[in-house]
Amino acid sequence: MKRKIAVRVIFRAALIFTLAPALFGCFQTPMEKYEHLISELRDNVFIAQSARYSVSIITGKREDPFIMDGHAGGMRDFTVITVDPAAGENTYAYRVTINGKEYAGKLLAHPFAKTYSADIQALSLDTEIALTITTDGQSETLTAKSVKTEQMISCEKAVEIAEKKLKNAIGGFRVNGVMNCEIYVRLMSNPIDNSGGYYWYVAFIGEDKTIYAALIEPVSMQVVAVRD
Repeated sequence: MKRKIAVRVIFRAALIFTLAPALFGCFQTPMEKYEHLISELRDNVFIAQSARYSVSIITGKREDPFIMDGHAGGMRDFTVITVDPAAGENTYAYRVTINGKEYAGKLLAHPFAKTYSADIQALSLDTEIALTITTDGQSETLTAKSVKTEQMISCEKAVEIAEKKLKNAIGGFRVNGVMNCEIYVRLMSNPIDNSGGYYWYVAFIGEDKTIYAALIEPVSMQVVAVRD
């Protein structure tokens, strides 16, 4: 009798061990399932405005080198500062504090636009960022504040919504049941019209650069545009 019970216990344990990966997969969120496929996660935006400058700061993680090829590479932290001056000057220097650490350097001119930018290898966990801009010996400090609010959904929820909306389209990226693509998740300014606001953009990109994407309003959770 004891032997039969022991056999049953061993059988049940073996069954649980065998099914564990499948059961675990059922309880994973889309973000957890696709984490290894993410090439860019831009999950915060900071903005500031003065008479002399418009400032936008984005922060997150992205692959390095950053290449759209359908494959996710090694990730690094980033914060990109973009300054749009009201009047053009020759050079701009910046000083900024991110997570209590100070960074400084020169802002580089964009090759086509009239903006200047800097790429810092750090991910900001702050809710606001103090940025000092100096040109021709004159300095101005602006406080860039996060556009995120408590009412906005998280990047995880955005990926979940996009996966459901694009389920049929992205199914073509599956090879032997495994997703073969890279994913961009971005909190970005309104790309549709001039009404302002910020949206979650989630894109699934294949090796042939096929893109399936969803643009999600972060409060209503409505998918306002798709590319499928």
